[in-house]
Amino acid sequence: MQECGKPQPHKADPSASHTLAFLSTLKLFTTMKIYSLLLFVMLNSCMTSRIAVKTGIEEISFGNGGGFSGEVKTYKLTADNKLFEKETELKKVESKKTLELFNQAKEIKDLSFNEPENMYSFIEIKTKEKTNRIVWAYGSTTVDKTVIELYNELLTTTK
Repeated sequence: MQECGKPQPHKADPSASHTLAFLSTLKLFTTMKIYSLLLFVMLNSCMTSRIAVKTGIEEISFGNGGGFSGEVKTYKLTADNKLFEKETELKKVESKKTLELFNQAKEIKDLSFNEPENMYSFIEIKTKEKTNRIVWAYGSTTVDKTVIELYNELLTTTK
């Protein structure tokens, strides 16, 4: 007999327990996917900034200009291995190659050389502290050889 005002015990519904187990598993799976995605993003961002941390270089811009038209062609290689022409991303450069180029740039980041003529080339090395622009005339024999070597290596990344 049922007493008035007292709740009656419920009988367990087996389908309800399966639904709860499924929902619990789904929630766990979704949480794991989110954590995996966050871990991937964090590791990826650490790896890309690792080049900047190792070398102190954030990006290298390079190119040439002058002549009759005065047009300037500019490329930029970033610490996250992206190569741009002006603002358009051209491609990703291998991390090993980027590190090699940034290490070369580290060696000349404080070099002072500004001797443009009608046609010139340049390398601009950006660190947290400053940006140094090295400019030389086409065919110059007075600019340091390491500048020319780095410039030529940088140009090969554009092909």
